[in-house]
Amino acid sequence: MGDTASQQFLMRLSRRASVAVILVGSLVLIGWLFHVPVLKSGGATLMAMNPVTAVLFIVAGAAVLRAGRRGRKRPDKMVLIFAVVILIGGLAKVVECCGGVDLNFDQWLFHKGVSAAGSFGTAEIAMNTALSFVCCGMALLLLDVQTSRGFRPAQVFLVIVGLMALLALIGYGYRVLPLYSFGSRLPMALNSAIGFELFAVAGMSARPSRGLMMVITSDTTGGSMARRLLPAAIFIPLILGALLFSGEKHGLFAMELGISLFAFANIVLFAGVIWWNAKLLVWAEEERLKTMEKLKRTTIDLERSNTELQQFAYVASHDLTEPLRMVVSYLELLTSRAGGKLGEEEREFIGYAVDGARRMQGLIHDLLAYARVDTRGRPLEPTDCERVMASALVNLKVAIEESHTVIEHERLPTVQGDTVQLTQVFQNLIGNAIKFHGEAEPRIGIGAKRENGEWVFHVTDNGIGIDPKNFPRIFVLFQRLHTRQEYPGTGMGLAICKKIIERHGGRIWAESKLGEGATFFFTIPAKDETST
Repeated sequence: MGDTASQQFLMRLSRRASVAVILVGSLVLIGWLFHVPVLKSGGATLMAMNPVTAVLFIVAGAAVLRAGRRGRKRPDKMVLIFAVVILIGGLAKVVECCGGVDLNFDQWLFHKGVSAAGSFGTAEIAMNTALSFVCCGMALLLLDVQTSRGFRPAQVFLVIVGLMALLALIGYGYRVLPLYSFGSRLPMALNSAIGFELFAVAGMSARPSRGLMMVITSDTTGGSMARRLLPAAIFIPLILGALLFSGEKHGLFAMELGISLFAFANIVLFAGVIWWNAKLLVWAEEERLKTMEKLKRTTIDLERSNTELQQFAYVASHDLTEPLRMVVSYLELLTSRAGGKLGEEEREFIGYAVDGARRMQGLIHDLLAYARVDTRGRPLEPTDCERVMASALVNLKVAIEESHTVIEHERLPTVQGDTVQLTQVFQNLIGNAIKFHGEAEPRIGIGAKRENGEWVFHVTDNGIGIDPKNFPRIFVLFQRLHTRQEYPGTGMGLAICKKIIERHGGRIWAESKLGEGATFFFTIPAKDETST
C-alpha cells in the first residue's frame, strides 16, 4: 500500500528538520571558531550553546537524516553508532551532575571560552540538555523497535525530548527562568531548545506510519480530526499565554483578571474549534452514509445479476449440451448406417463435425465448472492434501501409465480447503505436466513448505517449459499457447485453478524457461490448529 499524502509530507518534513538540526549545531561551531557571540547563543544576553552540544546536534541530525532513508529492512549500523555516541555524551554530563564526578566532558572543545564567565556563568552543558540527549540517544537506538501490540518506545523518548524543549521555549518566551533551567544552576540554551524541538519533529516524522503517528497520518476520520485539533491544542494556549504575559507586563490588567480572561478565551476558542470539527465530521458521516447506501444498492444489483448469470450459465449449458449430444449421436448413426456408401471425403467431413461438437461439449462443461467455483463450492474445512493428491493421481492413472510418468512428492500438509476443488487443482496441474512433456519421460515433483503464515505448494516438471513473456496469459480464460493439433484442451484448466485458489484465499503463479520445464506454485493460508 502506498503512503498517504500526510505521510509523504511528514517524511519530507523529517528530512528538512534533520538538516535544520545539523545547521543549528554547525552555526554554533562556526560561532565558537570565529568568536561570533550571536551564533553561539542567538543573542547577547542569552546562554551560549556548549560546543560539545553543537557536535552532538550535528551527529543527531545526521542520524535521523540517515534513518529516514527508504527501503532499509534492517537497522542502520551507522545510526546505531551515532545513537551510542549521543547517549554516552548525555550520560557523561548526568554522571557529572548527579555523581559529583568532574569529567570535564563539556570542556573538551574551546576550553578557555567555555570556562569564561557569561550572563549565566560558564557555558557548560545544562542538566536538562544532558537528559534530553540521553532521550535522543535512546530514541535512535529504539527507532525501529515495536512490541507485539504496536507500541514503539522510541516515540515516548521523542515526546519527552519535545516536551522538555517546548517547556524551555515557553520559559524563554515568557521570561520564566525555572522553565528552562529545570531547577539547575545552568539553563538550557535557546538554540539548544530549538535544536531539540526540531530533532523531536524529525524523529517522529521519520516513521509516519507507525505507533502514535499512524493515527495522525491515517486517511480515516480520526486522523483528519487529529490533524485539525492538535495544532489548535498547541498554538491557542501559547498565543493566549503570550498575550496574557504581555498584558500584565504593560499593566493593562491585574493577574486575577488576566487569568480569568485566559480561561474564558480558551473555552471560547476550543469550543469553536470543536464545533467546527464536529460540523466537518457530520458532513463526512452524511457523505459516508450516502456512499454506503449506494454501495448497498450496487451490491444487491450485483448479487441479483450474479444469480441471473449463474442460472443462465446452467440453462445455457444444459440447453446447448442436449442439441450437441443429438448432433454427435445422429452423425455417428449416419456413419454407421451409410456404411460403404460414404466416400473418404464425406467421412472426413463427418469426423470434423463430430470432433467440433465434442470440443464444444468440453468447452461448455469447463465454462460451467468455472462459473460454479464460488457458488457450488463446499465449505472450507480441514483437508488432508495427501488424500487430495492421491485422488488426483487415481483420476490420472491411465495417463500416468501410458506416459511412464515418474512422480515424486513430499509429505503434504492439512489445510482449510474444499476437497473436491483442491483435487481439481492438483489434477489440472499434474495433467498439464504430463501433457506438455518433452522427449524425455515425464518427471513430476510435488511438495509444500510453510512461509509467512501460508503453505506454498509447488508442482515441478521437466517438460517443454513456458516462455516467461506468456506468464500473464496462461491463467486467462481461453488463452492457449499451442494449437489443438499439438495439444488438446479448451484452455480453461489454469483459469479454473486460479479461481479455486483465490476462493481459498491464496494465489497462483508459474516460473519457467522455454525448454527447461516449469514449476507452478500456489498458496493456501496456514491455520495453526490444522496445519502439520
